[in-house]
This record gives sequence, C-alpha cells and structure tokens, in this order.
Amino acid sequence: MKKQMETIKTTFGNLFTIYTETATLLLDAESLMEKAGYTCPHGNTLGTEQSKNMNNPGWWITPYAARYFIDKKHPHILKGLGVFFVTQYYEAIEPLIIIASFDMKKDDKDEPMDFGYYYLRYIWFNLVTGDEMNKEYSFGEKWNFNKAKVMAIPLENIKDMDALIKMVIDPLVEMGV
Repeated sequence: MKKQMETIKTTFGNLFTIYTETATLLLDAESLMEKAGYTCPHGNTLGTEQSKNMNNPGWWITPYAARYFIDKKHPHILKGLGVFFVTQYYEAIEPLIIIASFDMKKDDKDEPMDFGYYYLRYIWFNLVTGDEMNKEYSFGEKWNFNKAKVMAIPLENIKDMDALIKMVIDPLVEMGV
C-alpha cells in the first residue's frame, strides 16, 4: 500500500508540474500578445473545461488551458491559444498548442458575440480533416463565429522563448480569417 501511495504522490506532483509549466507558457504568450497590441478579455481567468461527474472520473482532470485575445481596433477578431493534453473524448495525446483566429458574429448592438473556451478544442479535433500540424484550416459558419482558421504545433517543439515567438505568437498575430 505504501508503494501505491508513493505512486499517487508522484503522479500528482507530475501533474502539478505540467500545469505550472503550462501556466508559465500561457503567461509568456500573453505578455507577447500584449506587446503585439492584443489584450485578454477575461482577465486572469483560464479557459478550460472540467467535469464533476462522478461516473466519469477521466473528466475530472483539466484537459486543456486556453486564452483568448482581442485587438481594440478589430474587436470582432478573436485570437485563441491553448495547450491541449487530451482529445474531446479524453484520450491522451502528445500535448499540442492550438492557435486560431475567429471572425466573430455581431449581436444587435454591433458588438462581437460571446465566445466559448471550447472553440479551439472543437474545431481542431472535430472539424479538421487530415493530420497536418502546421497548416491553416478555414471553416464556414459555426456557432457565434462566421469563420475561423486554426493550426496546431506540438508542444515539444517549444523549447524556448524564441520558438514560442516564431512558432506560436508570430503565426497567431499574422493569422487572418
């Protein structure tokens, strides 16, 4: 029993490390996006999903961490960045950074409609066909956005700040819709 308790302790220690490193990456990304003129519309809140369903303990973990950014000059264009650990079916994957640019629909007041944290996850795992990682995909009208482009980068490719800038931030800022 003691060995099992040590394994549990190690597993949760590793999980905490993964989440801490992910938070650091997202904070670095946010700082770089701010330098590029984008702000995060949800402050210090992390976008994710988490279930408390007793019958699905695999859903208890945080499957991804996402942040969204807007530019005041173009408030209907939403830029998204997230780190994903599982598919939409909670199947473990090699972690991915998924980035996207959304052309948001406007409401009656000509303001961008609400967005869902799950947009990045859904469009990558459900709508992208093929397995090309570094390619932009375009989509037609879905939910509260008119169209979107999305691409993914294996997390293991981000070794330093220079890689984060060149492989994630620059493509995200340049990504149109």
